[in-house]
Amino acid sequence: MTGVRPVALALALAAAFAPMASPGATGDLFDLDLTEVLSLEITSVSKKPQTVSRAAAAVHVITPDDIRRSGATAIPELLRMVPGVQVGQISSSVWAVSARGLDGRFTNKLLVLVDGRSVYSPSFSGVYWDVQDTAIEDIERIEVIRGPGATLWGANAVNGVVNIITKSAASTQGGLLSVRAGSMEREAALVRFGGKAGELGSWRVYAKGFDRDATVQAATGADAGDDWRQSRAGWRFDLVPGARDALTIQGDYYTGRAGELTNLNFLTPPFNAVARTSVKVDGANLLLRWQRELSTSDSFTLQATGDHTSRDWPVHFDESRSTWDVDFQYRSRRLAGHDLVAGVSYRYSHDSLSRTDTGMLAAALPFATITPSSAGRKLSSVFLQDDITLVPEKVIFTVGGKLERNDYTGVEFQPNLRLLWTPAQSTSVWGSVARAVRTPSRVDQGGVVNFLVQAPSATLPAPVLFQSTGEAGAESLVAYEAGIKHRFDATLSGDLSVYYNDYEKLRTGELLDPVCMPSRAAVPLCLFIPGQTHILQLTRVANDASGHSHGAELALDWRPASSLRFQAALTFYRMKMIEAGKAFTTDRENSAPRRQASLRMAWNPRRDVDVDLWLRQVGYLSDIGYSFPMAAYTELDARLAWRPRSDVEIALVGHNLLHKRHAEFKSESQDVPQLLMPRAVVAQLIWKF
Repeated sequence: MTGVRPVALALALAAAFAPMASPGATGDLFDLDLTEVLSLEITSVSKKPQTVSRAAAAVHVITPDDIRRSGATAIPELLRMVPGVQVGQISSSVWAVSARGLDGRFTNKLLVLVDGRSVYSPSFSGVYWDVQDTAIEDIERIEVIRGPGATLWGANAVNGVVNIITKSAASTQGGLLSVRAGSMEREAALVRFGGKAGELGSWRVYAKGFDRDATVQAATGADAGDDWRQSRAGWRFDLVPGARDALTIQGDYYTGRAGELTNLNFLTPPFNAVARTSVKVDGANLLLRWQRELSTSDSFTLQATGDHTSRDWPVHFDESRSTWDVDFQYRSRRLAGHDLVAGVSYRYSHDSLSRTDTGMLAAALPFATITPSSAGRKLSSVFLQDDITLVPEKVIFTVGGKLERNDYTGVEFQPNLRLLWTPAQSTSVWGSVARAVRTPSRVDQGGVVNFLVQAPSATLPAPVLFQSTGEAGAESLVAYEAGIKHRFDATLSGDLSVYYNDYEKLRTGELLDPVCMPSRAAVPLCLFIPGQTHILQLTRVANDASGHSHGAELALDWRPASSLRFQAALTFYRMKMIEAGKAFTTDRENSAPRRQASLRMAWNPRRDVDVDLWLRQVGYLSDIGYSFPMAAYTELDARLAWRPRSDVEIALVGHNLLHKRHAEFKSESQDVPQLLMPRAVVAQLIWKF
């Protein structure tokens, strides 16, 4: 699909297949009323269906109505509406996303799942958000848990879990065409078809592509050269081979390129430069899930996934990775008063990480070198969790734990205790204590990172290379949480969560004495030893810090009229690091705002018209890395939609309307210059056929 104009391709496919499908119909003004929202079934908190109001966790659900009316076209943009989640756009295709602090491009304490398939990268224990995409219209919901989810989901589910759950094939029958064109998103298109597989089940296929414009350089105001193009196709079968069985088979393929303005470092003049590079990505994934009801009380789920990714990332590395994951889960309610979930899982990930000089000057230093350049890593686990009913319909006590073995630090134990009290149908109060672990990444064990070259000066006889190396082990968290969910009346509900996080063995760096290279003599001797090329300022990586954070998160949902809805989210956050000796933490305590707010209004002046406003405020960041601050900002998004027919919707969306351009975040590794996000307008047409 690369090189084919997305809108033209989608229109051609839709025209070819339109006679095969039938018109759709619009639903109510809002997908769900307030009672239905609180009764939504979720699965991410306990790996089994339960309602939002009966989950002993800080959980927020982004519904299809939230997605449609937000006007967002990328998953990180949707996460802005969740209290306790920090989202900052770095470039056209790169975001920093975290929960409860410690934000960054390489955030390593947030686990992200797509239909239960982990998409974190063991290269740096984070997420490549530019390839976490699907047909936005096919997302059933996004479940976001703030706080540890490691007992069920394992490594990296430290500060939160994001589970993106797509719709079944049965709920996406017929055809859908979506096309967009605008100032930032120059063009984008999606075409999707769904049908029946006889009496066996349902299927769907989709194809999409987009072309996004570049952002703006903060230093010069010039085009940043980070325009972004990507194409994707996928399919899904949901089959019912027997009365007790359900089978899902789905897969995706993607390919694309994204420009990136990259800081280059040299040991010879000019020592520093900025270059326009191009990141090439492609990949594919496959998921098979078998669910079987053994009896009215017992069931199991067996899921297997395969995921291959390839990334040619100039200056950084050329990465190829294949990951295979098998997960078995058994649920039993055979014992009175007990709802037991147990499971085992195994993951194997093999990679190849080599230097890439695609389009680069040969003298440029690589950002990272990882040894060995090719390796396979295994992760296996077993977990058990039991919901024990102490008082029917009133009190549930949850106890669980996961034993997980990884190739770096061996066996890790991640337990949790939760208590849910429901004094009334409209109120639930909960509390929890849980431990979670962030296991090391490939960069943490065997990585050498070249951050910066400082040019020679009157006091420095040679260029200085700032480099980090060493071995970092596992980081751990013990989290204490409590919350209350209350429906005041038929029009107003609130959800308040508070927490205290206690971190141990946080990753640190420590500056060692600088030396001349290649002799490794003391710096004062550089002038007297022939052949010295530079001064090496080495940072030794270890785990010599601890820390604690606390905060509160509030979500309010008010529906004063059947055609009007307000949703507010407020976040308060504080963190303090404690560093041993000369060590400094590589995760910055002030990389997330102390205050953050979001207010959304959804109004239907007529049944065929939507008016949506989204005001968000992000507080000041005093240090996202290397003492670099980021100013607070307030922005407004707006959407106006009209449905002239039941199967057609036309929308106009404006993003970042309060400022011509603004800064949101910058890579904490200083590998990308500061970029500004521009004001943007996009028009969209959706046709169901």
